[in-house]
Amino acid sequence: MIVLAYVFALAVALIGVAMAGLATDRHFIVIMLGIELILLASTIALVAFFESNNAVNPGAMVLLISIWAVAAVEIITLITFYVYMKFRRIDFDVSKLSKMRW
Repeated sequence: MIVLAYVFALAVALIGVAMAGLATDRHFIVIMLGIELILLASTIALVAFFESNNAVNPGAMVLLISIWAVAAVEIITLITFYVYMKFRRIDFDVSKLSKMRW
């Protein structure tokens, strides 16, 4: 059985990688993937926490399903923005997105 501290260390490492990506790069795809890594790390931590508890908790499954639903909506939004930006030939650098015209 995997020790709970190792799983939480993995979740913290994933959040660290995501925060480093968010802090160092301004590319739209890297920002969205960093947010996705944070959601993945929180899901891993929640699964490990609820698995370590022997009592059945139906609220845990609702929480996990809601996290997965938000992650799915995020991926759909990412794909939509990517296709839109490619079609309009908009640069993917976030610092240049303020120059977009409505």
